[in-house]
Amino acid sequence: MRRRTLVALALALATLLALLLLDGAISLLVLPRTWRPAPPFGAITNPEQRRWLEEQLASAAADPATGLGRFDPVLGWSFRPLAVGRGGTVHINSRGWRGAREYAAEPAPGVVRIVACGDSFTFGEEVADEDAWTARLESGWPDVEVINLGVGGYGTDQAFLRFQAEDVGARIDVVLIGLLLENIGRNVNRYRPLWFPRTPSPAAKPRFLREDGTLRLLELPFATQAEFVAAVASGEVCARLAEGEFWSDEPVPAWLAWSGIARLVGMRRAYAARELPRLWRDVDGEPFRVTLALLAAFHRHAIEARGARLAPVLVFPTREDLAGLAETGERTWNPLLDALAAQGIDCLDLSASLADADRARAPGDPPLYGASHLSPRGNEVVARAVRAWVEPRLGE
Repeated sequence: MRRRTLVALALALATLLALLLLDGAISLLVLPRTWRPAPPFGAITNPEQRRWLEEQLASAAADPATGLGRFDPVLGWSFRPLAVGRGGTVHINSRGWRGAREYAAEPAPGVVRIVACGDSFTFGEEVADEDAWTARLESGWPDVEVINLGVGGYGTDQAFLRFQAEDVGARIDVVLIGLLLENIGRNVNRYRPLWFPRTPSPAAKPRFLREDGTLRLLELPFATQAEFVAAVASGEVCARLAEGEFWSDEPVPAWLAWSGIARLVGMRRAYAARELPRLWRDVDGEPFRVTLALLAAFHRHAIEARGARLAPVLVFPTREDLAGLAETGERTWNPLLDALAAQGIDCLDLSASLADADRARAPGDPPLYGASHLSPRGNEVVARAVRAWVEPRLGE
């Protein structure tokens, strides 16, 4: 009996030692080589963010007058008026809008004014001013002007708040509500590294809570860039933005944060929860319900408060969304399209036009996407699709 006990104890110790060695190997060899940060997530989730923080702390000015972007105490971030970037190919006008053109307070008689809202796919990330779809729409359509309010990284909530705040004239004919399918996760996020741990720099944003059928705004608690940087440096940023942060629940218990195995399992769970098809199919989930409520409020405000004749939602697919559509023929965001139709909200799903253009692409033709955004050719496809949808409806 004693011999069996000793053998069992030896086997248990050997198993424990093997698990500890495996755990150590995962911590030292596997997790540092994964392309996505492993949990637990906190104020800093990757080395690029650490470098950003070091640069901010070493800077003599909390908000130096360089670059396109600047801290915004209401929206989180916005553009610096009259900024120029990317080798002189990207301009911001005196109002903080995309492009070098300055717009009159009101459009001239007979001119149709269109206001485009959204994130980097509306802004035209990765392309020069003249290649952004808003600029191509404007240049190719006589007596039409297109104000581009898109800002990279924005959620639908920030785009809505910016549209409410901007003075784009008393007469607006069309408001285009840009929705990148990835926005569903941003719309319930307040500290960007918790939703997108690979982001190169931390950022904080406001968000809306959906309560009893209404939307309640959670404002930013930081008045200045310096205050925000100090909160990141101290690690207090997550606690100060905890209210309403959908992605704050850690997939790894604090007492297991030392374990490589637990972190690997937690990483799988964390990124599975962030998969876009899963979020769009969960029509009872908070991300879906908040996003739908935001789009409905945005549409209603454009029509009723700002007098727009049209206010369609423009659905932008990522490269991965378009590839999935080509492979399976399934739009995983169909629940969104159905919900918008049920509420009488116009919608232009740009995946159809982009998919048609991709199928028609001949060898040697430029691709529709650049690194991660639409290429000049992709922007041209969007401009044509938007005009084909809007023009006949303006004549009705």
